[in-house]
Amino acid sequence: MRHLVALAAAAAFVVACDPPAPKPSEAISGVEELTQQEGWSIHIPPFDVPPGVEVQDCYFFAFPDLNGDGSPVFIDHFKLGQRTGSHHMNIFRKNTVVHLDGKDGDLVKGGECRISTNWSDWPLVVNTQDSTPGRPAVDWTLPDGVAQKFTPGEILMVQSHYVNADLQETPDGGEVRANFYKSALPNPIEMGTLFATQQSIRICRSNPTPPPFDGACGLASDEGEGTFHLAAMNGHFHGRGTSFQIYPWDGVTLDHPTEDSMIYESTEWDEPPMTIDLDVQVPNNGGIWWSCNYEWREPEGGCDEVNARDPQQAGDCCYTFGNSAELAEHCNVFAYYWPKTENVFCN
Repeated sequence: MRHLVALAAAAAFVVACDPPAPKPSEAISGVEELTQQEGWSIHIPPFDVPPGVEVQDCYFFAFPDLNGDGSPVFIDHFKLGQRTGSHHMNIFRKNTVVHLDGKDGDLVKGGECRISTNWSDWPLVVNTQDSTPGRPAVDWTLPDGVAQKFTPGEILMVQSHYVNADLQETPDGGEVRANFYKSALPNPIEMGTLFATQQSIRICRSNPTPPPFDGACGLASDEGEGTFHLAAMNGHFHGRGTSFQIYPWDGVTLDHPTEDSMIYESTEWDEPPMTIDLDVQVPNNGGIWWSCNYEWREPEGGCDEVNARDPQQAGDCCYTFGNSAELAEHCNVFAYYWPKTENVFCN
């Protein structure tokens, strides 16, 4: 059953053993509160992430009427900040309700917020995985003439995931800041977004370095012709991941792209970079191809919990697709492109 609580209580979570209070919000620098004329600021106040715990919660917000007349708002600049130890922060537009729901000001703690099928058709807005002291914020201005469109009152979901365990540490508690800067463009090109997962992952003791797990997504224009521009992207996996590559794809070729065509690579599972300065053109029906590479490692707490999660119950300590950074794996891709299309297909 969903567990909804008021967002106003977000700074008053109760945990056992009287852990130290999170440090003040100055822990995130460079993401200052915006005026209504400048845009919109989201702030999830400091909260505790106890040792040995993963905290993944979903916060719901209604997009404000920044123009004061109910008209659509265009955003062409984002700043996103998190505290050290964040595993990810994703913002989605609420769409089909399965078991996850919320209205403005609601918070879903864990539970249904950790099940990806609940938001499988919720369009991505923006994401960040940066949370190191040296790069606490992502500051992204979209390409010239390009913006994202929002309707006042539409519900956005901010999903925040912090890990304070064996593979990743959150020393100062969690917190999220996100700024949406209003565009002055009168008629911008709409940016589209793509979020996809490859869920056939199996990294097992008996096969510690399996072949890459691949996925591909294509973009189709309504007119049946034209070109798409890839603007930004990043990849996401967990602690068994060794490299994540993204390539442009023509939408036809079934062979793995050549290495010299690669446009993104990450070898960091906990702080994967986001590439934001691209303008890679792909044809209609083309898009991206991505590959995830892994190396098996012995779980810190033994294999019992990993084996329990294996759908095949093979007893081979196989990491499979799941939300736990400690016990499961991901192969997720985030991509941003223009012009926007509703016709996106992945396999």
